[in-house]
Amino acid sequence: MASVYARFKGSSGKWGYEKVGKGKPRQNATFHIRFTDADGRRRWSSPYSSVQAAKSETKETDIAVKAQSAGLTVQEFTDIGSSGKTTVKLAIEKFLTYHENARPKTIAQYKGALDHLREHFPNGVRFVSDLATSEALSAYHRTLKAEGFAPKTIWTRMGVVFSVLKHNAKETGVLYPSKLLKLQTPVHKSPKAYTDAELTTLFLRMSEIEDGAEAKIRYTFFLHTGCREQEVQYATWNDIDFQNRTFMVTGKGKEDTGFVPKNHEERAIPLTRELMRMLEARKKSAPHARWIFVNEQDAPDGHFLRKFKIIAKAAGLNCGKCKTTVTDWHCGSSKKVDTSCATRPVCKEHYLHRLRKTCATRWLRAGINLRDIQKWLGHKSLEVTQIYLEGSVTADAGMQQKLDSAGAF
Repeated sequence: MASVYARFKGSSGKWGYEKVGKGKPRQNATFHIRFTDADGRRRWSSPYSSVQAAKSETKETDIAVKAQSAGLTVQEFTDIGSSGKTTVKLAIEKFLTYHENARPKTIAQYKGALDHLREHFPNGVRFVSDLATSEALSAYHRTLKAEGFAPKTIWTRMGVVFSVLKHNAKETGVLYPSKLLKLQTPVHKSPKAYTDAELTTLFLRMSEIEDGAEAKIRYTFFLHTGCREQEVQYATWNDIDFQNRTFMVTGKGKEDTGFVPKNHEERAIPLTRELMRMLEARKKSAPHARWIFVNEQDAPDGHFLRKFKIIAKAAGLNCGKCKTTVTDWHCGSSKKVDTSCATRPVCKEHYLHRLRKTCATRWLRAGINLRDIQKWLGHKSLEVTQIYLEGSVTADAGMQQKLDSAGAF
């Protein structure tokens, strides 16, 4: 709510402000409106010569701020009055507030998709009911394609937009917004496990780099536990049971980070003796009392992927065919540069989920049953684990002989 203040010069010669109440206003003063803008910042208006003039503008100031907050002009805001229409901007804010307790990675995904939508509203779209049409959704879909987003990214971002519309189905009357636009289903590419030869090459290269010991325990942890990136990033010493050789994936004691396990389910993963020996040695001179892996600022390390790609490039494992655009920084300015994995560590063939797939594959080949693998990976169903491990079993020598015999005629 906007308020009127008098600006006056005191007896000491210094200027001061005084909120105007019901009494007689100060003489020899100018009057200003104090209000909070759409970004939550406190502002002063230009001066008014009389308190009456300032007071007459407070209502208009409040309307202008509310209109700006809703992403409307004052005229549009006044026209809709109490019609109950919700702007897309307000619908997005309500959607994000509703999901504010979701996993940090999910929130970031929602925010990234919806920030882009806010910046690229289709023409004529102001209210959520305007967006809930085939024409508007098709227009935004064309924008995503024109900007060069990958099919999988487009699929994900449009899914977030559909979720916002579904959240406002009572107003739009559209219960199934995904039926308004037929999307091309992206080709599902199953992670490819690393071969023994590739793993040997990777870990040999780690032993040759400056922080080789750090890199080796970091990626051995990924490879021997099958954990997701954030599960390793927020791993603490309290999560390790040295007596029973297990690692607990849990959000307990990590409320300050916002980390929670996927599907909000804790799980215990048995550890190999090799990884246990590495962790026991690390614990004796731990780089941090709480976190197992930290960066230079003693915070949980969030650059596992970037460092892994650097190792893969140094090991000569890049395919040399990936092309991408990166941002180069020089003297405080940035520049977009087209490059490929032949010269930079940007190969799309190397990502942390491949270590997770490799771990699961090696568990399966070692004879560990699918139920245990499902539990250790944190999959909700056995079917997900079976799909995840498709193509992981290769023929051993005995099986190869049987296959050759079956194919002979």
